[in-house]
Amino acid sequence: MSKQKFHSGQIVTFQYGSRSVHGVVKEDRGPIGMKGRVLYLIEFRPESQSSDISHIELPADRLKEVEDAVSL
Repeated sequence: MSKQKFHSGQIVTFQYGSRSVHGVVKEDRGPIGMKGRVLYLIEFRPESQSSDISHIELPADRLKEVEDAVSL
């Protein structure tokens, strides 16, 4: 289990299908995942040029911090 902590507004990357996408942490949902894993609510664009915004809940071990990110 990952000990990584993310905070609201932080930009992260994760696998979405076969692609790696960027998203913004919107909420720490707490230890509500399987075996008490902490889940995060992530807001992202499924297609990079799309205006559609989606949300997904993921555990910390599926997220990676994006360093020096300015915006999505």
